[in-house]
Amino acid sequence: MTPEPEEPRGLPPLPEPFPEQSPVRPRDPDRKRRGCLIAGLAGCGLLALLLVVGLAVALTQADELLGFVLDLSRERITEALPEDATSEERNRLERAFDSVHERYRTRPATPADNRRLQMALTDALRRAERELLDRDDLRRLTERLERIAASSPEV
Repeated sequence: MTPEPEEPRGLPPLPEPFPEQSPVRPRDPDRKRRGCLIAGLAGCGLLALLLVVGLAVALTQADELLGFVLDLSRERITEALPEDATSEERNRLERAFDSVHERYRTRPATPADNRRLQMALTDALRRAERELLDRDDLRRLTERLERIAASSPEV
């Protein structure tokens, strides 16, 4: 018995080559292409239409929206006023809110006016949420609102 010759131990065998790819099908000119393209265009068109309608509603209803925000802010702030606030201070705050609303209804507002109003209301609402609103905050808010109402538009 003769021993079988051993195979040389070197590199492993090479892998099988990839199968040949099938040729690309030629485009069928008679086929109507639909699929995602039409649905995508319709969806984007609908979103654009909704955006335009939303902007139009926001622009035409800006006065009502501002009135709503001012009334809501006034309500939340007056509920959180300190118990030691006098009726004169409360009335002055009410008049300041009314003056700001009237000013925004009758004269154009600048971005600086909007920012000042937003900051005044945000600061007061934050303090009211935490039940930290005191008479100094009430005085400061009233003065800020009065300054906003008295400001003249920059020409």
